[in-house]
Amino acid sequence: MPGENFIGHFYLLSNMNARLKIVVLFAATIMARSSVAQQTYPDNIYADTAFAPFYYGVASGDPLQDRVIIWTRIFVKDSNAAPVNVKWQIANDSAFKSLVNSGETVCSSNHDFTTHNDATGLQAGHHYFYRFITSDGKYSQIGRAETLPADTTKHFKLALVSCSSVWSGYFNAYRRIAEHDDIDFVVHVGDYIYDFVDEQEQVRVPTPYPKVPETLNEWRERHKYYLLDPDLRAARQYKTWFAEWDNHESRRLGPDGKVTNAITAFYEYLPIRMPDTTHPERIYKTFHMGKLADLNMIDMYLFRGQENYAPGKKSVLGNRQDEWFKNELKQSTATWHLIGNQEMMGSWMSKGLPKAFHLPGNGIFFDPDDWDGFVDDRNRLYHFIDSNHINNFVALTGDLHMSFVDDLTRDPQNKKTYNHRTGRGAVGVEVLGTSISRGGMAEKGIPRGLIPLIQSISMDVNPHHLWCNFSQHGYVTVDVTPERCLAEFWFSKILERTDKETFGAGYTVKSGVNHWERKGNKRRRKSSYP
Repeated sequence: MPGENFIGHFYLLSNMNARLKIVVLFAATIMARSSVAQQTYPDNIYADTAFAPFYYGVASGDPLQDRVIIWTRIFVKDSNAAPVNVKWQIANDSAFKSLVNSGETVCSSNHDFTTHNDATGLQAGHHYFYRFITSDGKYSQIGRAETLPADTTKHFKLALVSCSSVWSGYFNAYRRIAEHDDIDFVVHVGDYIYDFVDEQEQVRVPTPYPKVPETLNEWRERHKYYLLDPDLRAARQYKTWFAEWDNHESRRLGPDGKVTNAITAFYEYLPIRMPDTTHPERIYKTFHMGKLADLNMIDMYLFRGQENYAPGKKSVLGNRQDEWFKNELKQSTATWHLIGNQEMMGSWMSKGLPKAFHLPGNGIFFDPDDWDGFVDDRNRLYHFIDSNHINNFVALTGDLHMSFVDDLTRDPQNKKTYNHRTGRGAVGVEVLGTSISRGGMAEKGIPRGLIPLIQSISMDVNPHHLWCNFSQHGYVTVDVTPERCLAEFWFSKILERTDKETFGAGYTVKSGVNHWERKGNKRRRKSSYP
């Protein structure tokens, strides 16, 4: 992998005496200077050598009320090495005096020496500590994991993230998420890794220049390179994740309909469950956050436009997933319906703007590749929500490298069916978070002084958009109680390392109302650390 040679030096050095280490390090330096293909790393990219051989950290994800997936990877010098036995422990305390469960696992070349372990026997709504141990007594980092809330829970908070390009900037937002212990879970709605380097966003690019991965080994290499970023490792170590793919890490199914190498590597390197082993292309699934909320993670990317739900009518989700999703909504008894959704569900209209602007899209919508390209099927979903009296529908979205707060409504410009001043006529709401690090308008060369004007023009033709931001990057917190759901935007710089973040805006949707409150909040959160 990019980094395996680098990591290998430390593996060897850890088993030598001091004088020999100096000799080997000097020799390695001479060899590096003479090697044309020597890997070099940009700022803040390095392995966690203090915890050899667990260089890539630990992670937890896809929790249930009584269990959670815990993950790690063992470094080996040879990709064809023999399987490695590893122990794992999960405890109530960071000193591991109060063990809850433990076990053994095998890391092998079959899954690139990664391991997923279902730590069972846990209590709902609890924080736990976990770690891995090699047969010769080397310990991994200590991770923190959280189970799904108990049925009686009255509160939890998510961090909504997407679009984390390691080439485009720094992962400051990941570090801030790791630091805030008021955040219970991370919901990553796609573009966790990137297949290519954007030519306009070459902020942290190694040499040799990254190539677009194709083979399984190349996709594994990409995941391993990402985990050389300490801020990403921290977010995985301290938070429990829900994650799905989008275009940059799945690239659809192969031409024969089979799972691609990208999807195989995604399952290997993310701490998630495969919901259907007979259909590994399926990532959509539901998590019950007590009786307070259901989190439906849907996949509108992989099956988009592949099937007709009626003659001449293309489906966004595919018929199998569409039936599953609507059944989940109809059968749910939870107060809130949170929808992990890769790309914008609500409309982003451009109709009425001058053609001289040469706007992207089809002259009606800015981006017909998302749900705007399937208006009839989207309206079919809205009709289902409305006719079945499903309240508290909240789409949690990413992808656009911008921030939006919008009502979900069939025809936003029809004053008879939607009142933009009150929100009457909406069937739900959407919060769309910006990118962790991928560039937006400013990084594409648009003068920052023009961006507020562009935002204002966009709002004028989209009366269902309450707020937007086209220039800043970071994450969204989604704070849920029985009475309301509160979305708050937090921004960090991406072109330099920083420990600062700024509050962008906050908006509330009250239970049973189905539209955002018309006034945002300016409440600021105090920092808290693990």
